[in-house]
Amino acid sequence: MSIDEIRRFIVKQDFKITNHAFEEMQSDNFILQDVITGIMSGEIIENYPKAYPLPACLINGKTGKGEPIHICISVPPLVKIITVYRPLPEKWTDNFRKRR
Repeated sequence: MSIDEIRRFIVKQDFKITNHAFEEMQSDNFILQDVITGIMSGEIIENYPKAYPLPACLINGKTGKGEPIHICISVPPLVKIITVYRPLPEKWTDNFRKRR
C-alpha cells in the first residue's frame, strides 16, 4: 500500500469518515481540511494489514498550520478515515514517527 494510492482516493473525494474520527477531530480542534492536508503531506508510519474489519495504516502529517496530526485510515479499495488525533511528544519520537 502506498500513500500515493490513498491520496488518489482523497483527491477524488472517494472516502468516508467515521463518527469516531469526526468526534476526535472536534476534540482536538481539527477540521476536515487539516485531515486532508495531513494525508496529502504525510507519510505512512505504521501498517495494520490484519486490522478488523478493514486493513489500515497510520499516517503522520502536518496541518496547514504546521501542527502534527496522525490519521488512521483504511486502505483502498474502501478508504475510510477511522480516527484522527494530535500525537503527544511523550508518546512519540523522531518527529512523531516512532512510538516510545
